[in-house]
Amino acid sequence: MNLSRRSYALIAALVLILLTLVYLGTRGSRDAAGESVPWPADDPCLKDAPHPSDWDEEEPRLVTLSHGYTALGGEKHFTIEASINVGRHPLVLHTPLARRGVSVRFCAPYGKGLMAEAKGLSPKSVEAPLAKDGAIRVTREKPLHFMVELPPSALRNGYSMSDLMASTPPRSNDAADYPVLVLTVSDPGLDAPLVAVSFKPDSTPTAQALGAPARAS
Repeated sequence: MNLSRRSYALIAALVLILLTLVYLGTRGSRDAAGESVPWPADDPCLKDAPHPSDWDEEEPRLVTLSHGYTALGGEKHFTIEASINVGRHPLVLHTPLARRGVSVRFCAPYGKGLMAEAKGLSPKSVEAPLAKDGAIRVTREKPLHFMVELPPSALRNGYSMSDLMASTPPRSNDAADYPVLVLTVSDPGLDAPLVAVSFKPDSTPTAQALGAPARAS
């Protein structure tokens, strides 16, 4: 079948329009004028969350590594993996680590409220060199890794577990369009609770804010 130049031009124009629509569909939230919707600076869901880049090397730091569905015991569970890192000074903790001392909060993007919250959780697993007396020595070279599970009862306001990993709009390339994870760990061996946030307005997102999958169990 022979097509005229006009037909080719029309097909090219339709393809360009389709690609433009796909591109716009992967961008972050926009208002009626097409501008980015600002994230409220006073979002109460993130009121105690530190900026991800704020870290005093003299103090321990909590880092979220991944979160999502993993298969445990043949069933799907929502798990969160994180690490405790130190700078120049080693940290000594003891088992059981952070017993009932882990809190998890998911905040909807753009200040749209609480999606899930659980307090009094305990790590399900801990990966760290363990001394005979139960002490855990955390160093710059050997951070402590742990995993905590988010119970279904943590969900709020009609959200589901899958919503905690979904962006608005769907399949967005903008980290600001995804739910924010706020993780807090308290332990007798820490001078103060450690808090980590996957993303905060005007910050560089961590990997899981971009939908990084959890490590295989």
